[in-house]
Amino acid sequence: KFFVYTFLGSVAMLLAFLGIYFAKGTFDFAALAGLGKTGLLAGKLQWLAFAGIFLGLAVKVPLFPFHTWLPDAYQTAPTSVSMVLTGALSKMGVYGFIRLLVPLFPNEIKIAGPWLLALVICSIV
Repeated sequence: KFFVYTFLGSVAMLLAFLGIYFAKGTFDFAALAGLGKTGLLAGKLQWLAFAGIFLGLAVKVPLFPFHTWLPDAYQTAPTSVSMVLTGALSKMGVYGFIRLLVPLFPNEIKIAGPWLLALVICSIV
């Protein structure tokens, strides 16, 4: 389960970044963050890029409903691997949300914010 979830999340994120690259011709984060304030991409492509990056990071956090791989991974993995999963992978996802989604997609974050808050609350429970 862990492999399938993280692989699909990573593919979604990769496709989103490739879509941004083919639309804007750069991977320069500073340039893309500047474009994010005015609208990084046009219309549906912007929402698809947002959704792809969000999906990839939601799997890594793990955010509800993309969390079902976590109990199985903790049960079957050795203690040291479980510690790395807890200490690094989930924190990396939160860092990605803050560092990638907020600057690149500020308008989408404002719109999806209440839904994201609901997912976070469900993840806590």
